[in-house]
Amino acid sequence: MDDQNQGILDILAKYEDGRITESELQELEEWYASFEANPDLIDSLSPEERAFRKQQLQERIFDQLGPETSSAAAIPKKRFFPYPSHRLWQVAASLILLCTVSFYMFKKQSDGQPASLTAQSSTINPGTDQATLTLGNGEQILLDDSKNGELSAEGNIHINKLKPGNLVYTASKKVSKIHSNTLATPRGGRYQLTLADGTQVWLNAQSSITYPSAFQGSSREVTISGEVYFEVAHNATMPFRVRSENQLIEVLGTHFNVNTYNAKSRTKTTLLSGSIALTNTHQRIILKPGEQGIVAGHSMSVKNVDPAEVIAWKEGYFDFTDADISSVIDELGRWYNVDIHYQGTTTPETFTGRIPRSWPFEKVLNLLKTFKSIQVEMQGRRLIVKTK
Repeated sequence: MDDQNQGILDILAKYEDGRITESELQELEEWYASFEANPDLIDSLSPEERAFRKQQLQERIFDQLGPETSSAAAIPKKRFFPYPSHRLWQVAASLILLCTVSFYMFKKQSDGQPASLTAQSSTINPGTDQATLTLGNGEQILLDDSKNGELSAEGNIHINKLKPGNLVYTASKKVSKIHSNTLATPRGGRYQLTLADGTQVWLNAQSSITYPSAFQGSSREVTISGEVYFEVAHNATMPFRVRSENQLIEVLGTHFNVNTYNAKSRTKTTLLSGSIALTNTHQRIILKPGEQGIVAGHSMSVKNVDPAEVIAWKEGYFDFTDADISSVIDELGRWYNVDIHYQGTTTPETFTGRIPRSWPFEKVLNLLKTFKSIQVEMQGRRLIVKTK
């Protein structure tokens, strides 16, 4: 590593310790600007190469920064650049991510943000394992308050909370009566469910699934809202069906994600493995792994996506690529249980980055302040977003 890049590392270390000076901050900005002078680099890459470079960059940052600081993997789109093989660019690119977040967070703090804004956001925590289980008799069980162990037994069907965030159904071969149950997460909640057939289900914030306590007959059918990820237990004689507001999914055994947050306008179904048939009132399509089916009104379309990005929420991250600002903020609002109020017109600015869902909201708010096209203001648990 040459002297210049070592100097940048030293400045970053001073920032982390709170010892950075104004002259060093200016040097950091000038160093970063030298890379921003080449904005067409990323546009020259194919989507596949761009995704590959993104993964390389993330791995290199993790290696250099260690487990504590490497989680700060969040950057505005215009601040993300790939790097060629030359060593200087490798070193430089591995620092861009941290430079961006560190510099802009420092800059915003030094500009004098109101103390009340920080105080309000510091009381907002990320989501946790919480959900409500509604049994067939109407009884509701708050799972975040209940102890581990058996919660209920409906006939020969046993419902157990094995650990926080994990609900499991077990049923004997002879079931006398089947009940309809519903598991629902609030804003700021998540939960995992194992159905009686062994199918694994993960619920994102503000989501629900209605299902029979055991499966009988020629098919297995559930109904969902919000965002749900499935790993369906294989049973060729009993197809698995997922209903949402505007579509039906038919599978035998596969892994897929369904996002119905904007069901009024479109529902997105992403296939990770296996094969599924996607049906609405006018059309039927077969998805292959890596494809996303989009149902919008009466129309259906298919596009290739990165499945790892789609299910990042299940792995504990927000992962965005060229995402419009409003969708980013809406997703953050669901997880942190913050009401979003928009003022002004929509902005064309987009965001690319990976944010740990464990971040405190104060850190997320600092990130939102770096966007050039909006201004954010906290009022209790309401986030006011104003277009500049």
